[in-house]
Amino acid sequence: MGKHLLLPLVILSLLLGFLQALYCFHCDRVNASGVCVSGERFCETTATEQCYVKKVYEGTTVLFGYQGCRNLCFPFMGCSHKYTVELTCCNSSSFCNKF
Repeated sequence: MGKHLLLPLVILSLLLGFLQALYCFHCDRVNASGVCVSGERFCETTATEQCYVKKVYEGTTVLFGYQGCRNLCFPFMGCSHKYTVELTCCNSSSFCNKF
C-alpha cells in the first residue's frame, strides 16, 4: 500500500514546487551604480508573472533601470539612436532579477 502512495506524493511535491510564487526585487528607479533610488521593496509573482530587469544603456554604459514583477514577460532588446533598452525575464529562483 505504501508504494502505491509514494509516486503520487512525489509528483504532487514536484508540482507544488513549480507552482510556488517567486519573490523579486522591485525598484521604481535603479541608478547607473545599481543602487535603488526610488520605490525599493519586494514583489511576489502571480501565476502569469515573472521577475524582470529593465536596463537603459547609452552605448555600453548603463544609465538607469527598473526591476520587479511583470505579467507576460518577454525578453526584449531595442535600440533608438544612441540608447538601447534591454528587458530580461527570469523565473529560475526567487530574487533572480538582481540588477
